[in-house]
Amino acid sequence: MKGLIRGGLILSLLCGAVGGGHVEVPPAVAQGIPAKDIAEQLKTVPVFTLIDSTGKQSLTITIKDGGKDKEISFFFFSPQDAQTALQRVQSQNPALAKGAQIRAIGLDKAYELAKSIQQNKDSKFDVSFQPEGAQVDAALKILQASGQKTDKFPGIPLFFITGGPQQAQLTVQVTDPKGGKTEEMAPMFFSRQDADAFLSEVKKQDPKIGESAKIQVSSLDRLVALMEQKNDPELRQLYFVPSSSALRFIQQQQGNTGNRPQTQPAPRPQASPTPAPRPQTSPAPKPQ
Repeated sequence: MKGLIRGGLILSLLCGAVGGGHVEVPPAVAQGIPAKDIAEQLKTVPVFTLIDSTGKQSLTITIKDGGKDKEISFFFFSPQDAQTALQRVQSQNPALAKGAQIRAIGLDKAYELAKSIQQNKDSKFDVSFQPEGAQVDAALKILQASGQKTDKFPGIPLFFITGGPQQAQLTVQVTDPKGGKTEEMAPMFFSRQDADAFLSEVKKQDPKIGESAKIQVSSLDRLVALMEQKNDPELRQLYFVPSSSALRFIQQQQGNTGNRPQTQPAPRPQASPTPAPRPQTSPAPKPQ
């Protein structure tokens, strides 16, 4: 992995992505990146959801929205959070949880489901993306260390590295395993620990840059919104790096079952016979 330095639009977009509360994205003049291309960028990242014994129906909770019932399906970025939610369902509603299990799917499938629900104004279903609590805490510490007075983080944290005289974003050379094409990409980490490991590697490879390198934080929600509104080539260079813990969980599932992890489309949410309990973490806003 070769660390490089690059500045420009990406860094300004990333640094403007957070600040406490939900960030409003101004209307874009140009058409955004097509949804299928955004999904392609997201597909390497696993998220975890709860499904029933049939494997076709997601477990949901029922909430009141404008006087109407709405069924919410949850997608967790942490497999441990998904396991905690499953245990809570099993203890509070054994009948509903009988045969329930955790399914790992690509973030692209969850994103496509969220988009289809969003486009259906009359849908009684919705999705909620749940950040890992430890990563939210790590993101808040970075913001607070930079002088921002906030105790809330808007969405799903993403960590990236800057360095050099102008504190430009560090990028890497990524080779496509299928076509063999090598591209310069801007890594965005879902885990602060993985970002730390990347920073350590940078310091080994280029101590001069490493002296000034530091970890900064952005928001997946903001970046997806920008991608939907701006067809900017630098936004296409974002390289979303799944957390090591999520990948280890999937590898353990492979070892236990002898099968590849589930990457089929997300199960359509269906009204559950009895509402599943709400996980303790606050729902993150879905990409707009």
